[in-house]
Amino acid sequence: MIGLLAVVGLTAWGLCRNHRRQVRTTSANGVPDRDLERLLADLRAIS
Repeated sequence: MIGLLAVVGLTAWGLCRNHRRQVRTTSANGVPDRDLERLLADLRAIS
């Protein structure tokens, strides 16, 4: 049980850390998020 909680906690920590790094990198180099652009284009096409 403690091992499972440790795995879940480390996974959540890793995902948050990765998200923070991606946001910082994207804003630092000025490269737009192509996945976000593609998602918005798909949503516009559906409407």
